[in-house]
Amino acid sequence: MSTATVSRAVTASAPGRLCLAGESLDWMTGGSSVVAAMPLRTRVTAWRAHGSTALTLTSGSPLFRTRLIPAALAANGCYAGDALDHMQAAARVALRQRDLIAGTVLTAASDLPAGAGLSSSAALTLAVVMALDGLNGFPLDLEAVCERARQAEAGELSSGAGWMDFLACAHGGVNRVNAGAVPSVERIAPTLGIPVVVIDTLQRRTTAAVLASKRERFQAQEPGMVVYSREAGALVDAITAVLSSQAVDHWEVGRLLNAGQELLRDKVRCSTDLIDTCVQRVLSAGALGAKLSGSGHGGCLFALVPDDALTAVLKSVANLPVHALALPASEPHGLLSTLPLPRSRTTPA
Repeated sequence: MSTATVSRAVTASAPGRLCLAGESLDWMTGGSSVVAAMPLRTRVTAWRAHGSTALTLTSGSPLFRTRLIPAALAANGCYAGDALDHMQAAARVALRQRDLIAGTVLTAASDLPAGAGLSSSAALTLAVVMALDGLNGFPLDLEAVCERARQAEAGELSSGAGWMDFLACAHGGVNRVNAGAVPSVERIAPTLGIPVVVIDTLQRRTTAAVLASKRERFQAQEPGMVVYSREAGALVDAITAVLSSQAVDHWEVGRLLNAGQELLRDKVRCSTDLIDTCVQRVLSAGALGAKLSGSGHGGCLFALVPDDALTAVLKSVANLPVHALALPASEPHGLLSTLPLPRSRTTPA
């Protein structure tokens, strides 16, 4: 008769994020952005299968995939080139040693659509690193988790990701993220204080390819990209000031969101016809402001919507090939773990 061994398990979760202003400024100029976490989370549970010699990756929604990687291959950074690479890269960065990788099991599930501009990959890598740190008894340090999660994407997978996504998801709430030589987070408010409608256009793009194209255009000093880098910085300052006021003027926030969308559409040229149609319809239906989130060329947009306009806004896009989701507010909490996590405001480069 066999004896079952009950393994310790640690679960960590991270929210997705919306970018109100300053997309790409983190890697363009080392500039700032204003971000809000959203109450859609990615959860990762880490445990050990005693006697296993592989790294086991299992994913529920939205990927529904499984991968078994011999520990030696995982330790050497051999990737398959699919959506589970982010889990594997985060595990390699967090564990490094073959004997720690062998027998590790990671189970993930997410409320976030993948590749839609809501930082689903940052939320995943953060949750993987945090869960593995807890499982292996490593010190739980938010700054170190952010640094290694970014290393998994930007280093292991060469995605071109900057600091914004990782700091936004890790800290939660509404923040100004300053990329700079020493990246930092300035808390503005726990939430936006107004309902948000997120609209997924169901159009997908490869984030790494989009970022590579933007980098080439910016490095070539394409006029539109230069204008964007300058004017987006001014929008970041303006939105920070409005959201920091004691009585937030959400109409003004909406106006600034619309200005940001116009910059992204006309100067960066990363909007799409479907995104533009959605923006026009929700604004006509009573939304205060709307813009795409993330790298654009598909993915999601979001709108700030007062309670009395919520039904009209949802109806305005009901006959389009999109999925609209109404959220009561943004998310005040960032990275969470079944183990206590010390909090801090600054992440070293």
